[in-house]
Amino acid sequence: MNMKRCAVSISLFAIIAGAFAQDDTDLVKQAQQTLAAAPPIHLQATILSIDRDTRTVTVHGPHRDATLVVSKDVPNFDRLRVGDKVDVMYKNAILVTAQKVSGKNAGTRQRTDTQSYQPGTGANGEGFESSRRTEILATVEKVDNKHHRITLRGPWRTETMDLLPEFQAQKLKKGDTVHAVFLSAAAVNVTPVDAAK
Repeated sequence: MNMKRCAVSISLFAIIAGAFAQDDTDLVKQAQQTLAAAPPIHLQATILSIDRDTRTVTVHGPHRDATLVVSKDVPNFDRLRVGDKVDVMYKNAILVTAQKVSGKNAGTRQRTDTQSYQPGTGANGEGFESSRRTEILATVEKVDNKHHRITLRGPWRTETMDLLPEFQAQKLKKGDTVHAVFLSAAAVNVTPVDAAK
């Protein structure tokens, strides 16, 4: 019975995700432009894990863990090791769409990741060649319109991301279940602390 319920839930999520995916292409492009134009954030962290196939690193910073897509423009990615202390310049994840979910899917959390590759957009590692688009059914934990951020609790972890200006008009509140699409955080520079000095 649980397998049937799981299969139905996954099928329903795929149908919902497909419907939203067709409508948000322009929003994804806008989010990518916003992400490319945003100033990078500096973080000193320790590498927790590295996925060389998808060029992602998970780092532990002073306040939380973050998973970052590393641009192909970042040199010496192959030399990074778990446990390295690094200086990271990254651009925060950005929310593309968020639709309230009601009915029997309210409260359910699911996640689908999609990797896409694009030409770099700037000199010195600015911009990105790779982006990860994630669709989740998540619970809104916090909405901070003053700082243009939202915190969502998904199936695996809680993530805080930037909001596009369009979301400030939406009435999302703590406890809402939403179908959300966001672009993951992108590292534009990762330097071992010893090499940075």
